[in-house]
Amino acid sequence: MKLTNKLSLAVLLAALGSGAALAAHDYSLERANKVLDSAKTTLSQAISTAESNVGGKALSARLARRHNEDFYDVRVLRGNELTDVHVGIDDGKILSSRPVEHGHMTKRAAPEKAEPAGRS
Repeated sequence: MKLTNKLSLAVLLAALGSGAALAAHDYSLERANKVLDSAKTTLSQAISTAESNVGGKALSARLARRHNEDFYDVRVLRGNELTDVHVGIDDGKILSSRPVEHGHMTKRAAPEKAEPAGRS
């Protein structure tokens, strides 16, 4: 296995461990390993391509699969805008790039403030 693909797998495993949203039916670790072994583009290259395309910094990146197509899904932050960039694993080209709506960003609800005792 190439060193860059080992690094990509390590990033993927770290993302899985930290709760990144990879659906169980999309990838098993064995499948991810096979995909990364045969990929002509590394996760690092995909991040660089996405950052250059948007002009910002990668916030997250993962290996993804949709409609039987494997790709890297990179979220890039530029100012206050978050862009979802899909990069092909074989050619390293941008497959799509679209802004992420603020409602689709993961947010934790702020705890509700308790009313002081004695108020009705």
